[in-house]
Amino acid sequence: MMASSLYVYTPAHLLPARLPFLLNRRLQPEVACQEVALEMLDFVQLGGCADQLLESGLSTTLHAPFSAFNPGSSKRKIRNHSLQMAAQSLLLAEKLHARRIVFHPGLAYGSDAKKVASWFENSLTFWPEFIQRAAEINCTLCIENIYATSPDILIRLLVELDSPHIGHVFDVGHWNIFGTGSLCGWLAETAPYLKHMHLHDNNGGKDEHLAVGQGTVPFSDLFGWLKTAQSPPTITLENHSLPEVEQSLVTLQGHFPEILKA
Repeated sequence: MMASSLYVYTPAHLLPARLPFLLNRRLQPEVACQEVALEMLDFVQLGGCADQLLESGLSTTLHAPFSAFNPGSSKRKIRNHSLQMAAQSLLLAEKLHARRIVFHPGLAYGSDAKKVASWFENSLTFWPEFIQRAAEINCTLCIENIYATSPDILIRLLVELDSPHIGHVFDVGHWNIFGTGSLCGWLAETAPYLKHMHLHDNNGGKDEHLAVGQGTVPFSDLFGWLKTAQSPPTITLENHSLPEVEQSLVTLQGHFPEILKA
């Protein structure tokens, strides 16, 4: 694993304040748009931060907002809102020179077969225009597992969309809570579509975003897979506090000593 493939969770509205820290430590941000609405963010200022990172040989990933975002909704109001959010996210990604954009799938927890089928068909018509836009700005859209018990429905969607500019982001913390199969089984099934990964830990009950190694996620299996992967994904440490990021970095360096070499 190379340093260029590693990112750290950074709230979008805090990027300007954290820029000196990122530059000094040569860390790349996954710019997360959850705490402040897109319309409240200064895209020009954020783009300026990304320019400084780029000048230092660093890149960014964008985590699009997910509140009320559902690309598979059959309700016109929700779909229109989701279209607007996706369009704005692509605009921000361009400003940030983002290599990846993480999107939540919008599929509700415990959806029955009928709802899953409706979500699937609507998602098929939602994504093509944004895949085309992603191709234009040399970016990849990544669909995250949230409540999914298996990767089957996400793989079906990616197979149907059939583009190198859309893939899967595997969130190991979400898998630890909701996944029913083995970790290596999920990775093996999604390997052809796996573009990005979120690393954080929990104890299997709630989304705690603990430092790597502080919960029950079987990271030894995950690290073993990464060391042998033919096309390893980029990775974000999705810890929500800097001390936890530091702790995760120490753990990661123990398995991948080259991870923070300039």
